[in-house]
Amino acid sequence: MKEVWVEDTRRYVVCVNVDQATKDAHDRAAVVASLRDALGQGDKSLVGNKGYRKYLRAGGKQFAVDEDKIKEEARYDGKWVLTTNTNLTAREVALKYKQLWMVEDVFRSMKSLLDTRPIYHNRDETIRGHVFCSFLALLMRQELEERLARKEWKLE
Repeated sequence: MKEVWVEDTRRYVVCVNVDQATKDAHDRAAVVASLRDALGQGDKSLVGNKGYRKYLRAGGKQFAVDEDKIKEEARYDGKWVLTTNTNLTAREVALKYKQLWMVEDVFRSMKSLLDTRPIYHNRDETIRGHVFCSFLALLMRQELEERLARKEWKLE
């Protein structure tokens, strides 16, 4: 990962994941191979698909695989950019981003487990209170499940 400052005001963290880069290259190769096969047989059905179309060049009624677009896309394999205004190190910023799925998973669980439905509030304080109470209930449920599991009991 690399930290980049733009105009001394905007901080970016550029990250590279080698495994993801390999996957991106493999996925692109599969898409391009499918395109070459289809176009070679005169089949234009993949032209309408956005994922395939980005590798095509149109020339009148003819379509061809655009090698320049493939090379351009390959430059970004396994890379992503984060922006932050925190004082965390570049490594900590990337790690926190990677852990974001856990927060999303908890909120998804919270909504389904607690059967949360849309409730409309007029003030910021009531919104924060509602989210706090829902999250607290989820934490209490998780603690209860852990305690029951230690005693080998089940919550039905």
